[in-house]
Amino acid sequence: MTRSLLPLAGALLLAACATPRAPAPESPPRLPAAWQTPQAGAELAADWWQGMADPALPALVDKAWAQSPTLAQARARLALAQAQRGAAQAALGPRFFSQVSPNRGQMAPPLSPSTSATWTVQAGWEVDLFGSARAARDAAGARAEAAELTLAHARQTLAVEVAQALFAWRHADAQLELARRDEALAERLAKADADAARAGTLSAAQAALGQTLAAGARSATQAWLEQRGAWLQTLALLVADDAATLQLTQAPLPQPAALGVQQLPATLLERRADLAAALRQWQAAALDADGTAIAERAPQLSFGALVGRGRWEVDGGNVTGTIWNLAPTLTIPIFDGGGRAAATASARAQEAEARAGLEAQWRGAVAEVEQALLRWHAATANRREAETTRGHWQRIADASRAQARVGLISGQALARDERNALAAGSAALDAAREQTAAYLQLVRALGGGWTVNKI
Repeated sequence: MTRSLLPLAGALLLAACATPRAPAPESPPRLPAAWQTPQAGAELAADWWQGMADPALPALVDKAWAQSPTLAQARARLALAQAQRGAAQAALGPRFFSQVSPNRGQMAPPLSPSTSATWTVQAGWEVDLFGSARAARDAAGARAEAAELTLAHARQTLAVEVAQALFAWRHADAQLELARRDEALAERLAKADADAARAGTLSAAQAALGQTLAAGARSATQAWLEQRGAWLQTLALLVADDAATLQLTQAPLPQPAALGVQQLPATLLERRADLAAALRQWQAAALDADGTAIAERAPQLSFGALVGRGRWEVDGGNVTGTIWNLAPTLTIPIFDGGGRAAATASARAQEAEARAGLEAQWRGAVAEVEQALLRWHAATANRREAETTRGHWQRIADASRAQARVGLISGQALARDERNALAAGSAALDAAREQTAAYLQLVRALGGGWTVNKI
């Protein structure tokens, strides 16, 4: 019987189709041929945060990478995907197991109880003639690669978020210092106006205005105090640590240099781990669809076998001997009420969804870079203008202090000029924060320093 099945198995092997291949990575159609706002500048480094000249940022990024629950979840998903890839690979080969089966019983009342015992080694193998199991293995491999890329993207994104929170804290801390100085000046002016009103040299309405401005300065101080605390909590959440343990010292906001953005939009696939992960997910869906389509129409050939020894009690004596069995099985799909066709249609729909998702994500990535470039150009120009204005007001305040020392202007006039200088300094801080935020947005849009060579 075994020999009679060999020609059938050989014919099936010769008729087997090639293993499905994952789709090649191609640029989605109708992407822009070039950036609308290309920019010359330095290449984004993989450890870009080291070049931000901030004393705390590198250590905070390292702490976030080591302790973040978000990264722990991504690592667990990667381990799961790798285990599933291993299981899919194991399904391609034969399975062996051993079984020991002692038995004692009475089969029928007239018969005496009997004893038997067998020990066997069993094997089973479903031959992947047409490639459906290999497609499932390759799909699991693509998903494992996608999980690895997702982890890389999460790491780069977390580094950007830590930098955003730290620089927002630095901005709020510097603004709080200016607000406290402004509050002291406003209180001094309000007191002088109140004294002048009591002396009859200033109207009550003008004195009340001074009190209102002082109250506004006090409110601004409280607002910046709240913002600084909120950003400290955000930073602690990102690095998975207590806010009380974050020993941050004052430092100026960085002045980042322009990043070079001259590559074609289609090359974002080589720079963004999330796009590469979406590509792998699409490839996995395409392999699943091919494998399901094969399983719908292809016959399945499996082999089962066992060999072992047994001992039986027969007519008061014992019989021992070798037992064996070889059982090839050929399963041919005939009719299942449309279940397999529905599974194939479902897999094809999932592949189409993944392909459309990849294209949408790719287009979104291009738009993110363009938006980040526009924001960077505007923020850089605004910071330059704000610094110029701050310098003008600082020189005016310095001149007023010199005039006040020789009695040429009153203390109230000096305080007002100093408040104007502080307001200009606050505006310059806002512009510096916006430029830093625009830089980090561009870093994120360009992939956070990841490259395809890292996989």
